[in-house]
Amino acid sequence: MFDLRQFAGLSPDWYLRLHYYDELDSTNDEARKLAESGAKHGSVVLCDHQLAGRGRRGAQWLCEPGDGLLFSMLLRPTLPKAKWGRLALVAGLGIVEALNQKWAVGAQVKWPNDIYIGGSKCAGILVETQEDFAIVGIGVNVTGAPASGDDRMDAVALADNISASMSRERVLAELLDGVFGQVNVCHEEFESQLSRLQKSCYLSGKRIRFTAHGDEFAGLVQGFDSDGGLRVEVDGELMSFSQASEISLV
Repeated sequence: MFDLRQFAGLSPDWYLRLHYYDELDSTNDEARKLAESGAKHGSVVLCDHQLAGRGRRGAQWLCEPGDGLLFSMLLRPTLPKAKWGRLALVAGLGIVEALNQKWAVGAQVKWPNDIYIGGSKCAGILVETQEDFAIVGIGVNVTGAPASGDDRMDAVALADNISASMSRERVLAELLDGVFGQVNVCHEEFESQLSRLQKSCYLSGKRIRFTAHGDEFAGLVQGFDSDGGLRVEVDGELMSFSQASEISLV
C-alpha cells in the first residue's frame, strides 16, 4: 500500500492535491472526471492497481499492486492548443531529469512517450486531451517490472538500477516536481527543453524501423526537429515525423 502519511511528510503541497485510490479502472479516466467537475491545474490521481490501465494506441499497461506508480496529472495548459503535442515530450524530460538528478540511473527519453534505462522500458506516458484540459497519465516500474511479452522490448524497474534507499513515496514526490515544472514552462522555454531532450534521446544515432502515415519506414535517427518531431534520415533524405508507431531498432 502507498503510505500517504510518509508522502505527506515528504511533499505536503502535493499531498493536498492528491486523490488516492486502492483500485481504479484507469487513473486517466478518474482525472478526466475530476477535470469535468472543475478540479484545479496540477491535481493528481494515484492508485495502487488499475483494472483497465492503458498505454499509447490502446496498449495495456501492466503493473502488479505495489510494484510501481500509476498516476495521472490534470493540466490546464496556457500554451496554444496547437502546441499541446509537446506535453508528452516535456513530461518525459521532467521524469528523466528527476530520476537522473536524484539517483543517476541514466534514464533516457524514447520518443515519443517512453522512458528507458539501459535499453529497457521503465516508464510510459499517455496524454489525453479535451477542449480545455489535458491529462498526463504516467506508469513507472519502481520495485518490479512485468514481463513485456514482446521480444523487442524488455521492462526494467528503478530498483534494479538503484543501490541507495528508495521508496515509491519519494519517487512520486520527485516525479511530480519534475513533470509539473517542465510542463509549466514549455511555452516559454521549449527551445531549451528541446536542447536537453536531444542529449537524452534514446533513439539518436540508432537505425529504426517504424510506421507513419500508414507506411513503413526505416532510417537513421538524427534527433528532434524544432517542434519536437523525430528527424530520421530515410534513403538519404532527412524527414521529420510528428507521429509514429511500432518503432523498433534495426
